[in-house]
Amino acid sequence: MQPTLNPSGSASKDIVLVDKLSIRMYRYSRGDVVLFRSPASPDTILIKRLLALEGDWVALPDRVDIEKIPQGHCWLEGDNADLSEDSRSKYGAVPLALIEGRVTHVLWPPSRMSSVSSFTPPGRLLMKNSFALKER
Repeated sequence: MQPTLNPSGSASKDIVLVDKLSIRMYRYSRGDVVLFRSPASPDTILIKRLLALEGDWVALPDRVDIEKIPQGHCWLEGDNADLSEDSRSKYGAVPLALIEGRVTHVLWPPSRMSSVSSFTPPGRLLMKNSFALKER
């Protein structure tokens, strides 16, 4: 999730605060940074940005394809497109049930203590499904 988390040149890895209650109450939005279980290896926990929800259409970079996110799934991407293993390069649409929490803050190191911003990269989400889960 570089550069949002663990930016290059950082001497230590970021420790983050994860909100697990919001996920149980279905309170997450496009652009949130989320913690989830890897679809390929359920024992592995990953952090990516939630780009799209069920019914949304996503443009796939370097391809002419667009993809509709199926019901009960979402599209997760890392902030560093060239190096990230995510929905674009490996998993495709990820089941919503694999999301474990929403990353809200960087707690450590103290010099990086801050909230984690929620944003959707421009040009990636083509159409939002107005019937998808309500954004908070």
